[in-house]
Amino acid sequence: MDIEISNPIDIALNVVELDEHLLSIKFNIAIRVKKFGYSSDVNSDLWVECQCFDTFIDNMRKGNIAALKDINGFFELQVNPAQNWLEWSCAKEDLDGYITSAQGREKLTDESKNAIYEAFHDYPKWW
Repeated sequence: MDIEISNPIDIALNVVELDEHLLSIKFNIAIRVKKFGYSSDVNSDLWVECQCFDTFIDNMRKGNIAALKDINGFFELQVNPAQNWLEWSCAKEDLDGYITSAQGREKLTDESKNAIYEAFHDYPKWW
């Protein structure tokens, strides 16, 4: 796993491809939510601009709301330290224009906020 989060939910981002011209990274993202009587799995490929990745890390470091978004606007991972929330949404459009989406909100502890920050901060940057 290139970036792996296990608390409050399981999120894994694996690098699929790099684009040096647009300074962006293609990730395969897997989100797994398991709760009492409920489970959900999301798996998708998405492009994230390196600048957005850096801003996400910087905002987390400063204790601000941090949002990681894909280029097409179909994915967002948001860390909200004021509300102690981790929010995520992922959507996929098929060839006919129909959209399937999933989203969630989880409670963040200080420990989980730090773990998320470290997982992204420790990712080796090539840009």
